[in-house]
Amino acid sequence: MISFFSKHKKPIFVITTVIFLAGIFVGLGGYFFSSSSLGAVALIGSKKVSYKYFLKRVNMILDRISESGTEINEGLREEVKREVFRNMIIEEMLSQEAKRYGILVSDFEVSAEVQNTPQFRDEKGFNPRVYYYTIMKEMGMTPSEYEQWRRKVRLASNFREFIYTTIKVTPAELASYYLSKGGNIRDFKKERDKYLKEITEQKFLEIMNYYLQMLTTKIEVRSYLKEREEGR
Repeated sequence: MISFFSKHKKPIFVITTVIFLAGIFVGLGGYFFSSSSLGAVALIGSKKVSYKYFLKRVNMILDRISESGTEINEGLREEVKREVFRNMIIEEMLSQEAKRYGILVSDFEVSAEVQNTPQFRDEKGFNPRVYYYTIMKEMGMTPSEYEQWRRKVRLASNFREFIYTTIKVTPAELASYYLSKGGNIRDFKKERDKYLKEITEQKFLEIMNYYLQMLTTKIEVRSYLKEREEGR
């Protein structure tokens, strides 16, 4: 099952903007507490994560998987739910953190994303009727709800980019990393950019994993998924 997600991660999860690897989620589950909150699948601090939108995003991904010719069984369905649930929690946590740092997403940015989304365009360009039909028919959202979601996704993405830009790799670190990977010092200059990108991404994942664990000690994360699934 995991191999399926590794193979198809990009096309399947593009709609939920999942970019985190499994290591990002280490330690998160231990801070969940069960309680009751009407209509929510989780509570991040004082912010509710809607169960309705959780189900919509799960169903969108399952539809994508089904369209690829893969049979949907219960194990796959549960794995998709877990991935979407984790992603929505991280999305909410990082968007809250982005606001705390004064990172904003303008109306122009959201509008530009909407107008440049291929599903909302025809041969003449952006088509408002196609846009309204697609999000309401296929996603079950109003334009306002869809744009609010996209703003939150962009906020979380902008915060990740902010963290990424703070990462520094010294020449000594890079050379040591390159040699540890079996690189030949004679080829170092030619392969430098490839290994710089690799070590930067590795450090980014380590930093984000640590950062998320720190956030879960500061922000109470309550899960209501079990209650919602049982109809409570």
